[in-house]
Amino acid sequence: MDQHKIRTFAEAQRKTERSPGLAVAFMENGDLYEAGTGTVQADGSLEVTPDTIFGTASVTKSFTALAVMILQAEGKLSVRDPVVSHLPELEAVKGIRRSEIRHLLSHTASLPPLERKEEIASFPEHFEYLKSADFLPLGEPGERLSYSNDAFLLLGAVIGWVSGMDYRTFIRERILEPAGMTRTTFDPPGQGEAGNVAVQYVEENGRLKAVDWPVLGNYAVGGGIRSTVRDLMKYLRLYVDEAYREEVLGIRLDVSEMWRNVHPVNRSTGYGYGLSASPGFHGTLFIHHGGSQPGVSSAVGFLPEKNMAAVVLSNKSDLAADRILRGMLNIGLGFKSGEDPFPEPQYEMDPEDFSAFEGIYRNDEDPDGFEIRCHDDGPVLVTPASMDALRASGPRTLVNIRTGKPVQFTFDERGAESAFSGMRIYFRDGQRN
Repeated sequence: MDQHKIRTFAEAQRKTERSPGLAVAFMENGDLYEAGTGTVQADGSLEVTPDTIFGTASVTKSFTALAVMILQAEGKLSVRDPVVSHLPELEAVKGIRRSEIRHLLSHTASLPPLERKEEIASFPEHFEYLKSADFLPLGEPGERLSYSNDAFLLLGAVIGWVSGMDYRTFIRERILEPAGMTRTTFDPPGQGEAGNVAVQYVEENGRLKAVDWPVLGNYAVGGGIRSTVRDLMKYLRLYVDEAYREEVLGIRLDVSEMWRNVHPVNRSTGYGYGLSASPGFHGTLFIHHGGSQPGVSSAVGFLPEKNMAAVVLSNKSDLAADRILRGMLNIGLGFKSGEDPFPEPQYEMDPEDFSAFEGIYRNDEDPDGFEIRCHDDGPVLVTPASMDALRASGPRTLVNIRTGKPVQFTFDERGAESAFSGMRIYFRDGQRN
């Protein structure tokens, strides 16, 4: 393990991304390296440490999925159980009535992105919201993937019903406490130097602006954990160390089911149960998940065949935490930090053909969405915060040159009908045909 290279890389990335603070951890065959860089708050003097608390956002989903795996190993449920066998109140919800638990775990329950209702903090109230929501399912369960926080949060209700304890209590008593994750919590801790809790920032007009923890309500099931890189490495060890996993969880558990049956996301990656799987990471399997909220950028990942894992936490929105994660693992495998293990192919497209992609793409969860425009020097993707150049990597795929991430399109006789970006479906002009 080249600790100097990892730290130098992390510090350089923090400065490039203009993040006040950044914490990283790296493990290889049980050897652990943890480091903080930058400060807990932008104008402060307390340096980030491996015990600094950050938000983790959607990394939380893997905890929820692991809880389901525990209950399945105990014979209390099966991922092939119909959702309504545990939550009969959802029989009236389109897209859920025929879904199984595995569809909630893999974002394939056919729910499109829905308007967020963070003010709802009880599951029965959320059931009523879903019953009243006006939407068309994306197809039959299992046919199509579209990231759905509203479908995923239902797993919290399933866990509570099956286990006989509150969802958060189950996560705390069955995972956090046995693993010794003493600085991990669902309760938003006070930000600042006094508690070594990173102050969260968004960037507006080139300036950093401190923000409070977001109100999440039931969405905490998929995004509510706050933690440290030290604690998260204890968590990742559950996936790469079988003996440790059995000792901590008190049960023999085959976690590979979480990434064995995946639904394709793009050329390189599929989504399983609360985790993404990319089999071509320099010839080995890469399991990972990221998270993003106002003031939060996070990424965790591991290479089960190499007994290697890494964690990245930042207190600034829109930081490329996944790229930093891959860079650390690249270093661990002996590659250059900036080498892309999943390069999108080059594709020559007639400049006139780019006009078929033009339009505004929205969904109910993200009403601002994004716009595809054609300029003289090529297409661009425009959001309220950025404008990024695009290139083609296939007849129906454009790649964000800055991030390297593909946007996939479906077409009808008029041109592009919908876009798949960030694992979510966006409809052209915000309307379904």
